[in-house]
Amino acid sequence: MPRSLVLLCLVAVAGCATDFQTTSGAAYLAAGGISDPTIAAAASAEPRLSFPARIGVVRLVYYRVSPIPARERALYDGLVARSSGFGEFVHLGALESQVADRTPFVSVDHDLRRLAASRHLDYLLVLSLDPERNSAEALMLDVRTGYPYASTQVSPPGRSRTGFFGGRINSPRRLDAATLRLARALTPELETMFAGLAERAG
Repeated sequence: MPRSLVLLCLVAVAGCATDFQTTSGAAYLAAGGISDPTIAAAASAEPRLSFPARIGVVRLVYYRVSPIPARERALYDGLVARSSGFGEFVHLGALESQVADRTPFVSVDHDLRRLAASRHLDYLLVLSLDPERNSAEALMLDVRTGYPYASTQVSPPGRSRTGFFGGRINSPRRLDAATLRLARALTPELETMFAGLAERAG
């Protein structure tokens, strides 16, 4: 998987912070041309944030699409219940990703957007949990254009969580406990993100 693409999409600032974007692609390109057509196409997207909508939720653990354990799902379902007016939230899991792409390893900009488009979703909330880095991140983007509306990152107090001999955790029980800790730290930042998105929606 192109891990660097996920990092570039998800990294906003260190610590607890939420960044929002509503700038115009046309205005950006008018300020100075871009010779590479691929980069120019990425820069050309315009914001068109509007609710209610169909919002996909996908969870990455170690940059791999993963199903959401029950206790984590309860956190996100509670967030959805408190975020009235946004529309319908649709959870996307590892099985759907494998059916769509034949592999659970995905890129944010292409594979996840393609999966979300197949479910006729408007926006995609990407959650990335990495116990080894002690980091939880989220990115809200437009499925049709790839426009990134908001990103947030949190590193909770305490040390990172690794396997018994270092590296990634292999035990499902220990991994679920480690990601639940990160999800709990991320939830308040998601509430801030959705409040800010509501203010900026047309």
